[in-house]
Amino acid sequence: LDRPARVEGGFWDGGIVDEYGDCRPDVVNEHILPMLVRPGAYLDIVGSPAGRNHWYDLVERIKSGDLPNAAHFTWKGSEVLHLYLGEQRAAEVLAQARASMDEDCYLQEWEGAFTSPRNQVYYGFRAEDHVEPCPYDPKATLFIGFDFNVSPGVAICCQERRYTGSNPKVDRSEDVTFCVDEIWIGQNSNTFQVCVELLRRYGAHEGEIWVFADASGGSGHSSQVQGSDLDLIEKCLNPVFGSRTISDAGGVVMTYRSRLTMDVPASNPPVRARVNSVNARLRAVDGTIRVRIDPKCKHLIRDLEGVQYKKGTGDIDKAGAPDLSHISDAFGYYVHRLHPMTEGWLQVTQF
Repeated sequence: LDRPARVEGGFWDGGIVDEYGDCRPDVVNEHILPMLVRPGAYLDIVGSPAGRNHWYDLVERIKSGDLPNAAHFTWKGSEVLHLYLGEQRAAEVLAQARASMDEDCYLQEWEGAFTSPRNQVYYGFRAEDHVEPCPYDPKATLFIGFDFNVSPGVAICCQERRYTGSNPKVDRSEDVTFCVDEIWIGQNSNTFQVCVELLRRYGAHEGEIWVFADASGGSGHSSQVQGSDLDLIEKCLNPVFGSRTISDAGGVVMTYRSRLTMDVPASNPPVRARVNSVNARLRAVDGTIRVRIDPKCKHLIRDLEGVQYKKGTGDIDKAGAPDLSHISDAFGYYVHRLHPMTEGWLQVTQF
């Protein structure tokens, strides 16, 4: 249905359109209804809510009686999951979902709710809940998220450890993300300049270095694309953090293993999935917070407060504020790769 004209051609006795919220708005009215002219022809439209879009508009028309030959049904996870999993397991699964998803996503994916539109993309963020000094540990793993731009050139530097501060909303496990620093080169930047600044600040780092980035900077692993942004990052950082062989004065040869890991998928996740992962990390539906941001990461804070959706869409508005969204994108590549919102803790088999 990405090219709905391909389903045209004959008359239907009936059909099912799944994931309607992800379809083009004109799919049903312009391409399918003209084929439902036989007596008794029917159409089942199925899917999870996806904001206040054409799916929402159709449901509202049905509920208002504007479409008398249509009916609307919703099955909430809290009402039916026990039929498949049993009472105890259903309660465990729903509790896990509430602990790992933000509120809007939980209501949408598990309760079938068309959640209210919010123009703020990262609505889980509140400066009073997320910003506090985050000390840098030179021995702990340093996670770096890149987004590739000329104006600005950006990177975000994070570490993960146990939170020992005073905010009662923050998770007390080892699983808390600390944004310790950001790199922001406002004009006429490039990936090489960002790497130079990164090495200036953290060239003496003693722990491991993990790189997460926009997959469009290369094709698959960066070594497959000569001259790509990903290849350039590896060439810049590998002499400092990569494996190397050194001979001492006595002629003893020692090889040091690489401390550099390039963790970049072959393609970027859907924007919605990446944003959902960040929001869930910022604030799960049960209120748990798993992100701390140092005050010096002022551009990341500005992004989380200011990045907006285009009015009436689920697309991030990059044209309205061109200097926004870049460093939060870099943060999102890292978060979604290491902490995807949808984790493999539930498998339901139909039989």
